[in-house]
Amino acid sequence: MSSEQPRESLAGFWVGRAVTVQTQRPELARFAGKRGRVIAVNCNGRALVQFEGTNIGWYDIAPEYLELDDDAHTAS
Repeated sequence: MSSEQPRESLAGFWVGRAVTVQTQRPELARFAGKRGRVIAVNCNGRALVQFEGTNIGWYDIAPEYLELDDDAHTAS
């Protein structure tokens, strides 16, 4: 899904989903190997992701760099 889609459509698809981040961009490398959950989609069409662990901050990440975490989906 592209971030050019309407926010409501993006939110309907992503919110509540477990994700991992494609880390080919240098600014996303810090999320390598971390699993998160999409909390919301902001007005700019970027996903607000909260990662597991002690860091409970929300990070806005373009949806084109997110991948669904199928392992988390099948485990629940």
